[in-house]
Amino acid sequence: MWLIVSKPTQYAAVWKLITRTTSNPNALSIPLLAYCTHLSLGDAWNKVFFGLECTGRGLAVITAFWSVLWSSAYLFYKVDPVAGYLLLPTCGWV
Repeated sequence: MWLIVSKPTQYAAVWKLITRTTSNPNALSIPLLAYCTHLSLGDAWNKVFFGLECTGRGLAVITAFWSVLWSSAYLFYKVDPVAGYLLLPTCGWV
């Protein structure tokens, strides 16, 4: 059920960010890198916590994931406030 809310809002946030006209196209690279990192850490957390059943390592990965997720929301907000707000449901879920 969560995917019905989470993925469309994430898609909309990324779409707003990449279609935004900016004088410096390189300004989008850091927010998008943070977003991709949060996706990678989310996948890593599933593998570490559920697959390997390592609670301590899982805690370390989820802490990094949570930090990068909030950072990406903030970086999206700096480029386009609406894009940043669209990541808040995902931040709230985690």
